Amino acid sequence: MRPSFVNQPKPFIVSVITDPDPDTAIATIRNSEYDGAQAFDLHLRALEYQYHNQADLERIIKSTDKPIMTINYRGDKTWPGQATDEERVESHMIALRAGASACDIMGDIFDPSPMEISYKPEIIDKQKRLIDKIHSMGGEVIMSCHTWVHMTTEQILEQLTATQSRGADMVKIACGVNSEEELTEAMHTTTVLKRELKVPFIHICMGQYGKLHRFVGPMLGSSLIFCVQSYTPKGHKDQPLVRAARAVFDNLDWHVARSALKED
Repeated sequence: MRPSFVNQPKPFIVSVITDPDPDTAIATIRNSEYDGAQAFDLHLRALEYQYHNQADLERIIKSTDKPIMTINYRGDKTWPGQATDEERVESHMIALRAGASACDIMGDIFDPSPMEISYKPEIIDKQKRLIDKIHSMGGEVIMSCHTWVHMTTEQILEQLTATQSRGADMVKIACGVNSEEELTEAMHTTTVLKRELKVPFIHICMGQYGKLHRFVGPMLGSSLIFCVQSYTPKGHKDQPLVRAARAVFDNLDWHVARSALKED
């Protein structure tokens, strides 16, 4: 039985895998486990196209007993030409058959749209059918939106409520934070999402002031922290190292105090 990605004890540490071949990916997974990773985020678009088959994906996925979520966003670098959304979905299906626990499905899958979410009724229906199919195969769905711009608390809540309603098991939004004021609002937003959403969520901030929120967000209610095992030429440079996140979570007690308010 495949492990659940969504139902991990929260917050949990996810190591992002952007290696081009199975052997390198397996090495990164093993090193990440040693450093404290609890789950993995396998970027299919970074994996060379020749390895998009069940046997090679199974080698990667079966190299760990921890859950693996697959991502296959647009902007392909290793495919023989720009892939269609349907081809991206098919790679997810292959990964599910190989044992992946979850799929990260874009909020505008089948209809590239501003703010990475589609509101067309026929597209929403198609997305719901895709989510049902993934569930029937034993997988979980994280529906994600990457906007890259600052969004108010109300805008973020509205967008994640919309993706939640399509049947996703977890919802994700990544937006921009480029000032102290925007960072302060982002932290408030995370607490509002924790209170208002019915499913687990991932709230990530990018931009000049986004790095701090990557650590603080999970302490306020976001489900996880995306990390890298080491910094590589093609990897994400603003994601924390796995071992740094492990050290913070192991040594910082951020939970609500149980002592009386009058005590120091």
